Amino acid sequence: MRRANYERESETVAFSGFLNAERQRILAAATPKRRAQMEAAEESRTVYRAWNAVCSGTREGRHVTGLRYLPESNELLVYLDSPSWTQEMTLLREIIRARMERAGAHVDGLVFKTTAPGHTPPAAKERLCPATTERPPAPHADLSEAECTEIERRVAPIEDQKLREALENAMRASAEWAKGVQSKKEP
Repeated sequence: MRRANYERESETVAFSGFLNAERQRILAAATPKRRAQMEAAEESRTVYRAWNAVCSGTREGRHVTGLRYLPESNELLVYLDSPSWTQEMTLLREIIRARMERAGAHVDGLVFKTTAPGHTPPAAKERLCPATTERPPAPHADLSEAECTEIERRVAPIEDQKLREALENAMRASAEWAKGVQSKKEP
């Protein structure tokens, strides 16, 4: 019985060595057409890995709804969730392509398209419709006549009427909030 070239022969073989030997064995046994298909599949994997290395987890990457590698033209088709992001990414096309090249994948072009209306991937739905949380009402307590008079006295020196009124309203709201917080702390 013939031994495969990756079997142990009194030495340790790394897993990567096993994988490479198995890859070579499969490619050698394949027809030329099948070999071309396998090499194209490996190329697409390289392109997707490079895209993820460059854009995954970025502000731009969060707006991507789909990717498709086109091996016949060596282009990556990128679908985005809105026309504004499609335009933004089109402007960044050459920067992304150069970074992908540095990550090990050469593509002749990046094509950006907006996802069809009505199609929203699950991750985008979560991002576009954040869960609404009910906030409790802000604490509030009415001010006494003396407290209102004190606020009016403090803003009286301001000559500009609009500024005086705005400051008085802000001071009144702040005092009402502080009094409401204090009343909740007291048993």
